[in-house]
Amino acid sequence: MKTLPTTDSEELMIFVERLRHFMNLWTIYTDMLTKHYVPSVGAGEESVFNPSTTVMLVLYAYLHSLIEDSSDGLNAFRIWRKHFPEEEQAIAAVEAQVLPFRDDLRIFRNRLGFHGSRSRAHESPGFDFFGNFTGGYTWNALKNFKALAATLLAKDMALTSSDEAALKKYRGWIDSIAERARKQCGS
Repeated sequence: MKTLPTTDSEELMIFVERLRHFMNLWTIYTDMLTKHYVPSVGAGEESVFNPSTTVMLVLYAYLHSLIEDSSDGLNAFRIWRKHFPEEEQAIAAVEAQVLPFRDDLRIFRNRLGFHGSRSRAHESPGFDFFGNFTGGYTWNALKNFKALAATLLAKDMALTSSDEAALKKYRGWIDSIAERARKQCGS
């Protein structure tokens, strides 16, 4: 099947749309963790069927849809490099934090998060994502990914409106996100 060509701006727009869905999932998940939002069904359930577990599964699976390494998928790092080449150091720092778990995340997404499996044996490798990386490591990587995405887009809006004060603020934020990612990644 032949894929239709896309423009850089179309790809960026699609990425931003999916990023907004990711941000919504993030908000729901963190609101559930802090009890700011309590679902009407299953909230007190102490099992893998607790609604916060379901939202976590979808959040991580959705993250993979933003960092695909296939040529026909969205890849935030590639997109950011096209649109924000001056931010290479920050992009590389967050990418270095995310790349180690991208392959495990893809298997997780395919076998547990979205596509599913017909047997426990086929499903099992999807759990490697949780066994190979601590929750703290992946959570920090998600926070840095989310922060960099939002700040790059805010910087772009400030640039468009020639808001020098905002540009200076976002420059500092981008630098601090990059530094935090480097420290958390151990590089």
